[in-house]
Amino acid sequence: MRAKIRPAVTPLIGFALAVLLPGCVAPLPAPHSVLDPNSGASLTVVDQPLILARERRDVAVQARDYLTLVAAEINESGRRRLVWAVHQWSTIDVRSADERPLPGTTLLLIADGRDLRLIPVADSTAAAYARNPALLAPENADAVTTLYKVDAATLEYVAESRQLTASFPDSRFSLPFLLWREGRPALLRFTNELNLGK
Repeated sequence: MRAKIRPAVTPLIGFALAVLLPGCVAPLPAPHSVLDPNSGASLTVVDQPLILARERRDVAVQARDYLTLVAAEINESGRRRLVWAVHQWSTIDVRSADERPLPGTTLLLIADGRDLRLIPVADSTAAAYARNPALLAPENADAVTTLYKVDAATLEYVAESRQLTASFPDSRFSLPFLLWREGRPALLRFTNELNLGK
């Protein structure tokens, strides 16, 4: 009687099976929602920020100023509004910096040659929301955060843009911020998740 021979499972096939087994696949990135403990409002936040930077070789090698842009929806008992939390931070020691962050000032985004002027949120709740850790402030950085008004059409336009820069028109420092870390696919996921503009 001939014995049955089982084919050996190669390590590569074994790895593929482990990855494909239910429960073993990593979840796809998606916006997340949290409850703001101070206001009771619900915050839905993009899963990955856009980060822009400008080189400051006039100060030091690899010195940069950064803007971290985090799209979010604030839902206050059914009153929904979109904001962009913009964290200004730098690798330059604040004691030697010649340009301080500009909280509460207009931010100019230029996406594919189109000017998009962002105006700060002026109500009294903005400062409280800006401190919420769900808004992905950079770790171990002394960031200055401003919430900006934004609409669905602007978010979608930036998410689908090819070129993006930013600057503060009121600043005396003219160098623009350039895209440093991609976040437009996450922004598109955010707009799709909330069905913005639909």
